This record gives sequence, C-alpha cells and structure tokens, in this order.
Amino acid sequence: MTRTITVAVVDATAMHLPALGAAARRAVGVRVAARCRDDLFDAARIRAFCDEVRAADVLIVLPHGGRESIPGLDAMLEAATGKLVHIQATSMSADELALAKEASTAFGSDDYRRRYAYLRRGGPDNALSLLHFVARGCGVDAPEPAPPQTLATEGLYHPDYRGADAVDDYLAWARARVGADAPVIGIWFYQSYWSNGDLAPYDALIAEIEAQGAIPLAVFHMRMGDKDLGNLPVPALVERYFKRRGQALIDVLLSPMSFSLARSGIDGEAVLAGLDVPVLQLIMTANPRAVWEETLQALSPIDVSMSVAQPEFDGAVIGTVAATREIAGLDAVTGAHLVRREPVAERVRHLVSWAINWARLRRTPPAERKVAILFHHYPPRNDRLGCAFGLDSFASVKAILERMRAEGYTVARDYADGDALAFELLDRLTNDRRYLAPKEMARRAVGRVDTPTAVRWHAGRAARLRTEMEDKWGPPPGVTFCHEGELLIGGVINGNVFIGMQPPRARMEEEDAPTELPDGKSIHDPFLPATHHYLAYYRWLRETFGAQAVMHIGKHGTLEWLPGKSVGLSDACYPDAAIADLPNLYPYIINNPGEGTQAKRRSYAVILDHMIPPQTNAGKSEPLEAIEDLLEKAYFASQEDPDKLGFLLDEIWDRVTEAHLDADLGLDRAAADADPHAFMQALHGYLNAIDATSINDGLHVFGAPPPGERFNETLVHLTRLPNGDNPSLWDAIARSRGLDGEDLRDHPGAYLPERGKTKGQLLSDVIADARAAFDALDAEGWNAAAIARLVDERFGRSALVKRALGFVAEVARPKLVQTTDELEYAARGLDGRFVPPGGSGAPTRGCVDILPTGRNFFSVDPFKIPTPESWKVGAMQGDALVARYREDEGRWPEQIGMVLWASPTMRTRGNDVAQILYMIGVRPVWDAASGRVKGVEVIPLAERSFPRLDVTVRASGLLRDAFPNVMELIDKATRMVAALDEPPEMNLLARNVGVDLGELLKAGVPPDEARRRTALRVYSDKPGCYGAGVAALLESGRWESPDDLGDIYIHWGGYAYGEGVYGEARQEDFRRRMGRLDLTLKNQDTRESDIFSSDDFNAYHGGMNAAVHAAAGRHARSYSGDSHDPRKPRVRSTEEEGRFVFRTRVLNPKWIEGMKRHGYKGAGDLSRLVDICFQWDATSGILGDWQYAEMAKTYAFDPAMQDFFKAHNPYALQNIAERLLEAIARGMWENPGDDKDKLEALLLEAEGEIEDSLAGAPKGSAAE
Repeated sequence: MTRTITVAVVDATAMHLPALGAAARRAVGVRVAARCRDDLFDAARIRAFCDEVRAADVLIVLPHGGRESIPGLDAMLEAATGKLVHIQATSMSADELALAKEASTAFGSDDYRRRYAYLRRGGPDNALSLLHFVARGCGVDAPEPAPPQTLATEGLYHPDYRGADAVDDYLAWARARVGADAPVIGIWFYQSYWSNGDLAPYDALIAEIEAQGAIPLAVFHMRMGDKDLGNLPVPALVERYFKRRGQALIDVLLSPMSFSLARSGIDGEAVLAGLDVPVLQLIMTANPRAVWEETLQALSPIDVSMSVAQPEFDGAVIGTVAATREIAGLDAVTGAHLVRREPVAERVRHLVSWAINWARLRRTPPAERKVAILFHHYPPRNDRLGCAFGLDSFASVKAILERMRAEGYTVARDYADGDALAFELLDRLTNDRRYLAPKEMARRAVGRVDTPTAVRWHAGRAARLRTEMEDKWGPPPGVTFCHEGELLIGGVINGNVFIGMQPPRARMEEEDAPTELPDGKSIHDPFLPATHHYLAYYRWLRETFGAQAVMHIGKHGTLEWLPGKSVGLSDACYPDAAIADLPNLYPYIINNPGEGTQAKRRSYAVILDHMIPPQTNAGKSEPLEAIEDLLEKAYFASQEDPDKLGFLLDEIWDRVTEAHLDADLGLDRAAADADPHAFMQALHGYLNAIDATSINDGLHVFGAPPPGERFNETLVHLTRLPNGDNPSLWDAIARSRGLDGEDLRDHPGAYLPERGKTKGQLLSDVIADARAAFDALDAEGWNAAAIARLVDERFGRSALVKRALGFVAEVARPKLVQTTDELEYAARGLDGRFVPPGGSGAPTRGCVDILPTGRNFFSVDPFKIPTPESWKVGAMQGDALVARYREDEGRWPEQIGMVLWASPTMRTRGNDVAQILYMIGVRPVWDAASGRVKGVEVIPLAERSFPRLDVTVRASGLLRDAFPNVMELIDKATRMVAALDEPPEMNLLARNVGVDLGELLKAGVPPDEARRRTALRVYSDKPGCYGAGVAALLESGRWESPDDLGDIYIHWGGYAYGEGVYGEARQEDFRRRMGRLDLTLKNQDTRESDIFSSDDFNAYHGGMNAAVHAAAGRHARSYSGDSHDPRKPRVRSTEEEGRFVFRTRVLNPKWIEGMKRHGYKGAGDLSRLVDICFQWDATSGILGDWQYAEMAKTYAFDPAMQDFFKAHNPYALQNIAERLLEAIARGMWENPGDDKDKLEALLLEAEGEIEDSLAGAPKGSAAE
C-alpha cells in the first residue's frame, strides 16, 4: 500500500488553490490541507491550522506582500520545524525573497527551483506534478512527475477574440467591432489570473470599454522576468503590445497590478514615460464587497500599501475599486475556501468613463479643448480668494494661461498681472455672500442651474447621498447659492477656459440644529454632506461648460476632504460624486506630501508638484539691529572700558523691555544684573538665532525658478544640511575658517574675543560667504576650474568646500533651474500624456534629490514607517522633550498628548511615530531585506533613562487614511507595554491603565470591554470625516470661551482606533485622557512652515490645549518640537515658539516686503496670518497685549501698509481690523488703549470703500 503524505498549503491570495485542489483529486500518495488568508481570521483558526502543519510532511507557503500577508505565518513556520518547507516568492518583492531564503528548505537548490517552476507556471497539471515531486522527495512511491509545463507567459486577451497573438490582427478585428477612430484603452494584468481562469473583472472591463465606444487592448503578462520561462520583460512587453515604431498604440493604460515597477528592480519611470500615456490604477481589493461597500476604511492596510502607495512610485494615477474578493465556496478535498474576483459593475463603468475621458483629452486638439481652472477660496471671504500655501496663485494661473495660449488653446484675453485676474473674479460672483443682495449675486453669476436640472442630477446620485443631502439641506436645489430656484455659478469664461473658485462648503450658521451633548451643550457634527450647490457646480463644469479637464490651483481645496471612504471610493462618497470622471490636474507644493496624497487618492488627481517659495534668512529688524550694536559696544567695554559697561547694560535693558524681549528670554532685570555676561550671551544668542533662521521670501510662481538674487539665496538654504553623502556647505565653510558649524549653531551667543564676534555672528558670516561664492561663480562660470580657483582663493583649498560646491554646480543648481518643468508637465498633463513621478518632502531639509519639481509626487511605503534613521531622530526628540519638561517641572511627564500628522510622517519617514514608540518604551523590529517594520519589541528598563510614559495620540484623519498600519502599530505597542509586570513608578502607562480599568469595572463596564478601552491611546476623526472642528468654530464666531473650543475638539476627535477598533465613538474616554495630560506636543520638522502658517497647527495642537482645560479646568504644559535640523532636535514651549515666529516672520519687515511683492495674494496671506495669530490666542493664550499692539501698528496703522492693502486687497485691511477688534471684544487684548478707537475708525473707512467699489456694475457680461 502506498504511503500517503500530507502537504499543508497556505496561500495569501487563494489564487493557486483551485489548481491544487484539482490536482489533489488526482494525486497518488498525497493529501492536501490548504488554507487561504480568509480562513485564518482568528487565533483559534490559526492554532488549528498550525496543528495540521505539525502533523503534515510538507509546508508550502504562497505569500503576497511579504510575511504580514499571511496571519500567523511565524507560528506555522515554527510548527513546520524539521519538515520540508517551500516559500514561493510570489511577487518577487524584496521581503518575499528574503522570507524565501530564510525559511525555505534548501533555497536555491535544484529541488527548490523545480518546486518554484511548477508553482510559477501554474495550472492543474503543474500542480499535480508538484505534489508528486514533493511526495517522491518524502519517499512516497508516487508517479514520476512531468517536467514543468510552460503555459503562455504573456499574450492578448479578449473573451471573444480567436485570432493570432498579433496586435495588428487584433486591432483590425476590434476596430471592425467598435469603430475605426475609437480610442484604445490598454489593460495589463497578471498572467496568473489568466492561467487560473479568474477573469471576471477583466471581462467586465473589456465589455464596458466596448459599450462606451472604445477599443480594449488587454494583455496578460508576468511582471518579473524569468530566464527559465523566457517571458518578455516589461520594456519589451510594452514595445510589443502597446507601441508601434516608438509611438503609443493606446491612449490610456489601465493597471490593476499591485506593487511598484520601480521597487521591483524595473525602471518603471522610463518604461511608462516612454509609453507616455496616463497610467490609471485600478484597485483589486482583497476585501469582500460587503466590507468595502459598508465600511469607511474600505481597504486593508495591505491593500493601501500594495495597490495604492506602491503604484504611486511609478506615476500611476490612483482610481478606485474595480473588483472585490469573494468566497466562492469550500473545497471539500483541501478544506480551503476558494475565492474569486468579482467586478463591481458601477465602479467599472466609472473607471472606464474616466479612462475614456483621459483618452478624449489626449485626442482633442488644443484649440478645441475646454479646461476649467479652479482657485480655492477658504475661508469664503473676498480677501482670501485664490488661497494656496506658498504659491502666488494668480500669477501662476497667468503663467499657465500664457503657456496654454502658446500651445494653441483658445484663450480670449490676457492679464497684465495676477492682480488683474483676481480683480476680474472679484467683479463677478465669489463665495463671499456678505456684500451682495441675492438679485445682484444672480446678475454677477456666469452660469445657472435651474430646479428641474438640479432635481434630475440629484436623482442620478447614489441613494445614500440623496438621503443624507436631503436630510441636511432639504430637496434640491437647496438654499446655498440659490436664487429664485436657480443655483448660481461663480467665475469667468475666457475663450475655452473657465476660471472660477471651488464652491464653498456650508457655513456653520447654515446647518440644522447642532448635536446636543449630555452636559446640555450643543456642538456641530463633523459629518457634513456636500450641498446641492457644491455637487451641481462640478456637474455644471462637466456638462454645461463642457470641461474636459480641471486644474485645482494649490494647497489645498475642500474636494478631497469631503465625507466618504478613506480610499477606494464608491459612488456614495462625496469626492467621487463631485469630480466624477473628470481628469484632474493639481499643482501642489512639494513639501506637503500628506495632503497632496489625499488629493491623489480621493479626487483621482495627477499632482504637479511645485517648488517652495524662495528662501532667505530672517535677518534682524531695525530695533533688533540697534540692540546688537549696543551689545557689541558692551563686549568691547567689558574688555577695554569696564566703567561704561553699566551704562550700556542700562540702555540695553531699556531696549530689551521696549521690544518685549525679556519675555522671550524669560529674564527680569534682577537676573540680568546678577550675571551680566550670561544675560548678554543669552540675548545675543537669541538675536543671532533669529537672524540665521530660514524664512520664505515671498511666494512661488508656478514654473518660475526664484528670480534674481533670490535664486542664489534659495540655493544657500538648500545646502544648509548635508544632502546624502554631500556635505553641508555651511559646515564646510565653517571648517575652512577653523570653526565648527555645530558649535556655532549650539552656542550662538558665545563671544570669541580673538575674532571679535559671537559664534552666531560668525554663522551669519558663513551664510554670507556661501552667498558670495555663488555670486562669484555666476560671474566666473559654474565649472570645476572656477570652483577650484574660488576654493583656493577664499576657503584655504578646502576639499570639503570643493565637494559641496561641486554638488551645487552639478546637482542642486541645475535642479533649481529646472523649476520650469512645472509648466512643461502641466502642458503634458493637459495633453493627456504621462506626468512622471517624483519624490516629496522639504527641500531645505537635505532633500535636494526630490527636485526638480513638476512631478506627480509620491510619498512612502506605509509599512516602512518608522525607518531606522527616523528611529534615531525620534529617540533624540523624546529625550529632548522629557529633559525640557523635567527642567520646567522638576519631575517626569506622566501623561503626554501628541499630535500626529501624515505629511511630517512622510517627510521624515516617521520621526514622530518613532518618538511615540520610544517614549512608551518599545523599539521597531525591521525586516532586514525590505526595511519594512514587522513589529515592535520592549526596550528593557535597564536601557532607559526615564520610565515608560503614557502617550495619547491625536492623529489627523489623513494619517488614519494613509497609515492605518501605523495606528495599529502604536496600539499594539501600547497594549504590549500595558501588559508588562513592572514597578508602577517605572511603567506609568501600565499603572494608568490599571487605575482606569478599576474605575470602569466599578462602573459596571463588562471586563473585556473595559480592558480594551483602558488601553486605547490612538484617537482621530470620525470615520469618513476630517478636521478638529476648532478652525470652523473659530471662523464662525459662534463660541464664547476656550472651553467651547476644547469641547468641539473632544467631540470631533474622540474616535478610537487600533487593532480591531476602527473609529469607535469614545468621547468620554478621550475627555478623560485629555483631562489627565501633563503636556501637549506637536513637532515641526521644517522651517518652510511654522505654527502660524495655517490654521491646522492651532486646530490640532491649540485645540488639544483647549481640550485639557475643558476637561480638567487647568492648563497643561504645551511644547513645540523642532527637528528642522535632524542632527539636533530642540523643544520650545509653544508660547516661546510663537514669540520666535513673531520675530522671524510676523513683525519682520523683510518677510512682509516679500509678501507685498505679490499684490492681492500676498495681502490675503497677511490677512490670514492675523487670523491665525488670533486663533492661537483663543485656544492657548499665547499672545500678549504687546503682540496685538504691534500687529495693529504693523498691519493696520502703518500708512504704507494701508496704501498697499487699499491698492491690492482692501478686503484684507477690513479683515485685519475686524480680527483685532474681535480680540478686544473677547478680552484677549486686554488693554488696547487708543488702538480700539483707531481700529473702529479704520474698519468703518475700509467698509465704506468696499461698499463704494461694489456699487458699480461688474465689468463685462455676466455670462459669456
């Protein structure tokens, strides 16, 4: 009797199981016990299968995405100890190859390669031979296995085509079916789906493409080359099937394939750039339809990594779900559930329509092409039209229109400058409804949507959207921007270009009754459906104006933040309902990858990243310069004329108090007199730190390198830090002078008598030397000989300086010149061509490699967060925070509240995540081959310098969407530490969890629920929603005290997340957490932005400060971390940080003049700055009366500033006066003196001038 062996098989995708099941029915001497990922959904089932593995003779593992793709894999491998183990590197990714090498029996041997070949080739016959091969290897008298049979490795696919595998033959056949001039939509997909017959999604795509009047050209293939199989590598495949004589045969490529070409060792960018068509990513989710359809998370963390984040590295435009993964039944022979891919019919229609619109854009001549350009407008005030962080949006659109005209687009009129375009829009209907009567609004509208049309459009929306919108806004057309039954469209038409502003979200005062809280307070719900007007506006663009593409200008709008799924949207998600199938191109600042990624994934955008604003050092204002002059006299007097020192110190102190620098330094006169030299050093160091700080010098104009002298200024700041292996130019020059750059930065106030300067002044000299070197090379020529001469003459033949300047000449400078690529790739994108991928981050943080701009930027693989490098920085950040708190309070911080955002996580590759893990006392464990984080391990107490701390995380909704695995990692780490048996004084987290558990059990909460709740430390927005609620409440003015702001923060952010927990409403627990915090923290990793750059900083961090007070009636310490130089992170109190930014930016004439160069847009940004300062004071009380008085003096009362605002943006002057008066009315500016009367008079004057300007008729026709 033939002995029978058992082969245990675990298949992540279940793709191989049908063939293995068929083979098991025919095999001799082999029993197969198989499971797929869906079978292993809890610990009991994993244990049961491990028992089967233990009893088996062979274990075959088929991962898809690495170790984490198979639950319980480590336990299975342990159970298979001593047995034949085969790991098939299915996707050939680095982590799978590493796993195969680590765990496979005789990896790389002839036997391994033969097993690999059977599985690689696929199909029932090869599966049968595999089973017989391993059986004979185990001593079973099984039949002789056939050699691996080769199936087709690539080929054309169409369910109805029976011709040769020749593209010309196929296209002739297809054109006869569809039409000779029909667009051609390419599809490529995995050969394994073809070989296993799992083709329903591709059949659905092919049928829908034909139904919509286009030709499908579908090709199956193997992504990775295999020399034994001789399959076509990807470049050759593209040449054979998708190109002819170097030109694309297809108009668009639909790609349902996971992972990244570039990360798989293939030059994906070159291949796809050579094909030069849009590559649209279709998501084949591993979730069943019910999970995708009914949840707001929609996709698993692995889906997000493999099918979204990684394809972005290749420049793919992210679409939505085309198919789900369904259980097809139980295989009685193997015990595995079989799965199949099922198309989602409505989403397939949407994706095909989207693809065909990209194809039509490509095929339409520029003169006939219609494009909509949308500015953002938030808040919806006339001073803020065209808001875009770091970008002169109006000058940029002027440049885009000029390029479009040059390309042959129909542009009827030019604009003298950006202001001319802004004024044209202001003369029409904007989103600001404060000034115009409804009849006048209607007269200024460029278009209208009547009630029957609005009703018809509404009827075609998903049922859930219709219900939500009608419950909130009533039946269409609603009331927002509606006059006499017509929805009003604002904007202007310029030839074939519509220029308008993104429609407004509803204001709080337009909502229905807010939610009642248990304590009797009312609060606004974070879920706010789009209005009828919002969706109708986008529909009008597509169907009435006839836009074939839309451009959203700058960071950021509201479309991508509308409610709905995090990624993989359905037709019941508001962003999808708005943008629909319209190609979307989105100029976006390169240093904000998180929010740009949100636009990519939730509005199907092609990012056109743009450069940061020109950079410069802050310098010192005249009052600060005067103090520095006195300090230099005092240093001289201390050495040469001590009798004068006392008089000079008196004068210095008077100037210090006049400038309110005593508060910045935390000193009083007694302390200054007690140690005059320490006082002088601290003061001089602070002034030098201000002077050397990088700031933006105006705004960026799309497609334009920094102009004039600002080009070299920016280059100086791009070389502040090392760039990879290239040294910091600043440090290199310092070393050539016999100085140490780190020492100059760390001790700026230290005076060096032998040099007659402080170290901070010497650092300023270094910066000036760098700038002068660039100027000299401009004159001499940027070549090796000129650099060598310069280094010999000025830098003592320093090899380090020579290397640094060589990097500037060969890399940094050419990349900055290539900022012109922004317009080039915008033009290509509007041509329906491929926009290549590029990196993202903060260029001044040692990231010149991410330049040039103009690319469709990508972010990171979420499973590589944090990286080993970021772990080091995060640990330093943790040490700095704990040291600062202990200095302030004399004890360890016990409970910490930390804000966690996506963009900093992407820019730094996880510094803040690393800090959280470090502070609670664990470290990441990385996969050595792939760099992916595979778990965490406890740091022994003996290795720590402080106890394990209790950290509560308030993550943004964007971080929740982009890094679901990180949310789970922090939760896992928290529970791991909470379960440790350690002294309570050394494990504060475990101690606090124990106290909370006792309280909940005493309150009657069931034990399992109580245990889970007490360990929850990660909170974020309600699923499908975004924001902290604070900014919207502040904008509305509908708050009375900071506690109102804290309450909305708790209500909006009180949703818990973790393993097995997704957005549970736990406001009571979150309030408890907030009420117990010792400190709050938000880190900033770049000086390209700061806490006054946008309202988000205050909404999340200031909101947390307010939440502590609302929950506990006290204030926590509040800190701002600074890792713009990752070599030495620093921590300031948030109040100190606010004062520092006041010096470097808010009151800095150099910065203000830079903004004034940009007319209307610059004025609007100055107005917004005053808003944000006010908002920080509302939540956190960080401004003093002097700061309000100085803002009033600088922005409102200065005659030159008044003239500037009146000429360019009178609405900005009005808003500044209003905000300062609001601060007085709320008691935040306690003693304004005469300034109140002056502001009231100024406000009346500004309002009068605005009313006079609005009295005239708009220029031109209301509808062209």
